[in-house]
Amino acid sequence: MERMEEKEVTSAINVDMNRRGFLKGAALSALGIAGMGALAGCGQAKSANSASTDDSSKAAEEFKADETREADIVVVGAGAAGMMAAHVAAQGGAKVVILEKGADYSAPNGMYVSGPFAVGTDVLQNKEGGTTLTVDDAFYHVMEYSHWTPNPALLRRCLEESKNAVAELEGIGYTFKETNFRFETPFVGEKGGFHLITIPSDERVKLWESSVEADGIDIQFDTEFVSLVVDDKGKVTGANCTKSKKNITYNCKAVIMCAGGYLGNRDLQERFLHTRKLNVARGGDSICTGDTILAAEAAGAALDKTFGYCPCEYGGTNSLATRPAKQDKFDQNTAFKFGLYGCLLVDAEGKRFINEGLLCDYPMSYGSEQIILNAPWYAVVDQAYVDAMKTQGLYEYTTAKGATSENWFIGNYFKDRVLENLDSDIEEGIKEGWCYKANTLKELGEFFGLTDLEETVAQYNKYCDAGVDAQFGTNPWYLSKVATPPFYVTQNEPSAWSTFGGVRTDDNCNVLKAEDNTPMPGLYAAGTDSGSLYYSPYYDVPGFCYGLCIDSGYISATEALEYIKEA
Repeated sequence: MERMEEKEVTSAINVDMNRRGFLKGAALSALGIAGMGALAGCGQAKSANSASTDDSSKAAEEFKADETREADIVVVGAGAAGMMAAHVAAQGGAKVVILEKGADYSAPNGMYVSGPFAVGTDVLQNKEGGTTLTVDDAFYHVMEYSHWTPNPALLRRCLEESKNAVAELEGIGYTFKETNFRFETPFVGEKGGFHLITIPSDERVKLWESSVEADGIDIQFDTEFVSLVVDDKGKVTGANCTKSKKNITYNCKAVIMCAGGYLGNRDLQERFLHTRKLNVARGGDSICTGDTILAAEAAGAALDKTFGYCPCEYGGTNSLATRPAKQDKFDQNTAFKFGLYGCLLVDAEGKRFINEGLLCDYPMSYGSEQIILNAPWYAVVDQAYVDAMKTQGLYEYTTAKGATSENWFIGNYFKDRVLENLDSDIEEGIKEGWCYKANTLKELGEFFGLTDLEETVAQYNKYCDAGVDAQFGTNPWYLSKVATPPFYVTQNEPSAWSTFGGVRTDDNCNVLKAEDNTPMPGLYAAGTDSGSLYYSPYYDVPGFCYGLCIDSGYISATEALEYIKEA
């Protein structure tokens, strides 16, 4: 909806306007329309996108239930963390209800991930040569990488429990293969740790359907979580939701929140990430609109400070594009590959802002922070580069410039990936307004208002001639001179699989109060709703997001089971 409305805005503006002014006007209009689109989507999206904390609190107080139901534990969200939490809680004897905004099991990201990072599993023990990976190895690496920003006790406990979370998945029928990821990572070879799921997503859905039935879990799809029920002693005693225009209150002893963050809420993107440019990697609109985070905040929960995102690693994207980069497919517009291929990248002023090779070698970790800070960012190439990409591809082009299997870990991934349709893809991008072609750098820069582009290219070309990037230290095989007209520029926006950041929790996944950092009785958070698990930029360990989701789902359920026994 949002993308269509943005195009309607752009078509209504005189195409002869200065491109910079055009984009600013379109962007401002789109912001308003984005809000309206979200409001029209559903009642709870309206609350999440527009309500202040006071408004949310008032909404919770004014909620009038048409029906009241009973449960022991209510799990909000049927993603990786939610399904794990529900399964473990049900196995422990609890009467569990899952509230899921999506229409079916295929809605959350949890069914599509590559696999988790885990320590001490049977998969690792049984691999050829075994494993030397320890909890200490992983723990100290991620804590040093994140400068000890997340909750250390919670991170360590997740790693300690990761073998149990993987075992639960194996128990319902998942199979895994320990393997290296395509990006260079700290744990390969004799250590390992990345567990590739070897069954397709449709089979995973069937496994969960069978598991939910066997566990006796009541899963409610197309259900909007609205607010928490809190008694006069501060205990969470229920969850309010809407389904088919009916208001329903679930009375319960504990609530586990794992609704997947706020990727689908532009207002919360702006509040937490200071951008409205973060798009959905799977395409379309995300159902993750931060409902649980806002509801917990309204009930007095503390928010943590570790807000970030798990970026899509397959290319730049743009809200104007009909075929943005998403997943590992080439049915996207391949001109978006320039955004992550290591060629010259500039910011809105036309200045370099990053070691471009980081976005090719480590797009999900080291390269990710700068592209969201500088969104949109611009890739600038010449005709010689375009010709090379559509005839040789990045692998042949880069290895010819000195990259080898020893110094270019990701290189094999690009073998035989030639952008054969690049000419038509560029033309499509030009028509859609996120790509431009010009015979001079001056004209190229003027289209998007890149005022310093000519000066930047002149200096960058000197680095290319010298084979040394004296500014940011980019590897020489990524230095691609911009000298042969015509010249091309693509406007790129970031996209994400999920967002990070939310409520603060202790090492039991118990949500903490804002006023004194003590636990809120009966309230737990897992997965990307927990602000105490993640860090920005994303960890440099493949599968760590999904791994922490299932680990924290496991922990929150075990702790909730203990709590309701005493309640």
